[in-house]
Amino acid sequence: MDEQNIVAYQHTLAILDYEGLLGLLGGQLSFIGYNQTRDEVAKVLANAMKPESRSVLWVAYSGEKAVGFAFGNVCCGLESGGDYLWLNELFVAQEARLKGLGSLLLNHVRAWANERGCTYLALVTHPTNERAQRFYLESGLELETLVWADTYL
Repeated sequence: MDEQNIVAYQHTLAILDYEGLLGLLGGQLSFIGYNQTRDEVAKVLANAMKPESRSVLWVAYSGEKAVGFAFGNVCCGLESGGDYLWLNELFVAQEARLKGLGSLLLNHVRAWANERGCTYLALVTHPTNERAQRFYLESGLELETLVWADTYL
């Protein structure tokens, strides 16, 4: 695999290997139970990159090919004492897995958030996704028992 590079994007769709990224986004959405067309994924990405958004998209490249991404939002919380980063997604293409790219992405995200004054990093993973849980534990994150509550508006 070529040398890997990670680029952070905010408020733009000028993304190197945009089509490859859409494929990765679609793969992640499918993995978590949301099967969407390419156009639906493009629309969701456009919304995430709108000017007023506090979202960040990190894309990992091997050469010029998108091989992984992380997506998060800078939020403000009372319990965190200020801004924190909510990491919505971290995904690595099948062919790039088990080569350290997930760790590289997570470390890059942590450094990015820390450099911008975020005091906290939070995320969720599915209770049955033991591989992800192991990855996060090995990366120094704590696993907590929580009840997730949500609804569509």
